[in-house]
Amino acid sequence: MTAAYARSQRLLEIGAISVFAGLCGWGLWRITMAAQWWALALLLLAAPLAWLATDLLSGLLHWGLDSFGSVRTPVIGQSFIRPFREHHVDPQAMTHHDFIETHGASCLAALPFLVIASQLPLDDWCALLAQSFLLLVGLGALATNQCHKWAHMNEAATPKVVRTLQRYRLILPRGLHALHHTSPFDSHFCMSNGWLNSPFNALLRLCR
Repeated sequence: MTAAYARSQRLLEIGAISVFAGLCGWGLWRITMAAQWWALALLLLAAPLAWLATDLLSGLLHWGLDSFGSVRTPVIGQSFIRPFREHHVDPQAMTHHDFIETHGASCLAALPFLVIASQLPLDDWCALLAQSFLLLVGLGALATNQCHKWAHMNEAATPKVVRTLQRYRLILPRGLHALHHTSPFDSHFCMSNGWLNSPFNALLRLCR
């Protein structure tokens, strides 16, 4: 861990997690107050779409941060590029990260979705569904790096419920993500559940 991360970057991530928690709480309260008893139905309807969108966004972000810029790139270098580049040098290091280092950058990246959601009017079911979707995408961003972390953990140290979710591919399976860490390291970028790895890989091949 660099001195720069230990000081300013960690403080930034603590702040991002705090704002993230506040916006999530506010978003859930708005939906519950506006939708009343059918708020849960909206969240359940939006959940699979949000989890699919999160997988796509994780793949795009992962590919971009692996492919462009450096740790010295202004604004995003320390917050986003550094963790990805260090991860490729030592893939197991993230299994020892605490909550802040694991989730701080994800919370920071999710803030735009939560800010937009907090400003949406809630005057009809379409607006409520849109807010539910954006809120769940934000929460999905938080979950993504945890899924990524579990995919690198020793199987014996992984909770049984997590192994079950991995087995049914509801979250990123260990074996599937291992393909990303296999030479030439240019595929399988999606990290939430891996559902979109195949089409994303095909698109990357077409663009090369």
